[in-house]
Amino acid sequence: MDSKELLEKLFDEKKLKLMNFFFDNPEDQFYLREIAKRTKIPLTTIFRLMGLLKELEIVKEIKMKKFKLYELNQNKNTKLLQDIVAHKKSALMEFVEAASLVDEVEKIILHGKEEKGKANVLLMGEHLDTTNIKNIVLDIKERFNFSIIDLVLDQEQFNKMSEMGLFPGKRTILFQK
Repeated sequence: MDSKELLEKLFDEKKLKLMNFFFDNPEDQFYLREIAKRTKIPLTTIFRLMGLLKELEIVKEIKMKKFKLYELNQNKNTKLLQDIVAHKKSALMEFVEAASLVDEVEKIILHGKEEKGKANVLLMGEHLDTTNIKNIVLDIKERFNFSIIDLVLDQEQFNKMSEMGLFPGKRTILFQK
């Protein structure tokens, strides 16, 4: 079991996601609704978790007239917690960031789930140059020893193959224009 899995078992997934949101945006201030929208965590859950994070002095509340903003509380405890909890970019996310910069890529879908050393990825776009994608895949393999098994399709091909039942199981959209 790696450290990420251990933390996910010890801590609630939503707490980790919320803390990582603030660790990724340490200088910014946010409204509760904005946090909920960007983390995709329900507003009522955000409200409850913010009370806990304020109590633990991880987040501080800034009152401006009748509005409240929240930001990461920069202290030794949050720095320690950040070192323990903050997610490092995974090989798959590095791939998604690089592939999303290719102009023709319209959508990137994880087919199945990310495994220890590999992931199956569908890339969709019209007239997509596979040379760029292959170079990104090779770079990820070299830097992370992580295999990306990619399939490049246009939307019509994807729809037909889905109708034929060729993509059963879980599909997660990682990027979409």
